[in-house]
Amino acid sequence: MAQRSITVASAAIEVQWDPAANLARCEVEMREAARQGADLLVLPEQALQGYLPDTLSLDLDHVGYQQEHAEPLDGPSVRHMAALASQLGLHVIFGMTERDPRSPHVLYNTAVLLGPGGLVGSYRKVHQPGDEKHVYWPGDDFPVFDTELGRIGMLICYDKCFPETTRALALRGAQILVMPTAWAYQDAVCDPATDPMVDYYTLFGRVRALENQCWFVGSNLVGSLGRLQYHGHSRIIDPLGRIVADTGPEAGLAVAEIDVTGSIGRARSRGYIAYDFLKDYIPIDAGGAISRSTVPTAALEGRWTA
Repeated sequence: MAQRSITVASAAIEVQWDPAANLARCEVEMREAARQGADLLVLPEQALQGYLPDTLSLDLDHVGYQQEHAEPLDGPSVRHMAALASQLGLHVIFGMTERDPRSPHVLYNTAVLLGPGGLVGSYRKVHQPGDEKHVYWPGDDFPVFDTELGRIGMLICYDKCFPETTRALALRGAQILVMPTAWAYQDAVCDPATDPMVDYYTLFGRVRALENQCWFVGSNLVGSLGRLQYHGHSRIIDPLGRIVADTGPEAGLAVAEIDVTGSIGRARSRGYIAYDFLKDYIPIDAGGAISRSTVPTAALEGRWTA
């Protein structure tokens, strides 16, 4: 059961193709988030190893880099961050390149959830754009994790472009949708006010929060890496799609105190002219067939059974 209110922090950070330096940066952000009273810190996609040079071309040298520096979930970097999370009494979500313990050549673009008691769970990115297909294997599930802060579901970057991703998480009972991302500018000018990728990022995030009447927390990279320039805007968005905290295009922390269950209850009972979108949801398959199901009961119980 979630506490009545929690403090959430979302970081916008620069990373390098240097796992040791990135781990040190993550530690700085964890300590700062704890100093500001955060219960949950979200860090970007590939916060440990650094993201690809871009998604539009095959870079075999970078494939080699990711293979060399990938770690399993019980590897030294995750253990280090887990020990620090325990010391700080902090939940933290961060992105990394995960090595499959059974098949060492198999890598995943993974988001990891740690709590004060250790590893809570992980999510492997399902939707893969461009050159990610040459580096990572796709995940095959959208798990939801019960924590003392509330029920948390994770997605990564491109997953946000597909409404089924967050709907699946919401139907499984997620209250806080968390997205580590590496979302770059489209144009070389890199103007946050006019770049279309910034606008798309904002639109997707606000809609995903509103259409599921859940909290949405996104953490993005900032600065340049390879051929990409990242625009930051790590954000916390409420269940009515309103941005309540934002780092802007700079490095830093977006911090907000949120009432998880209360705000979701208000959003689903009277926030949008008293419409509860999960209660009214009717699954429709690709052929247009309507499936009458037990969605309201499943959503209320925090689980979804197809």
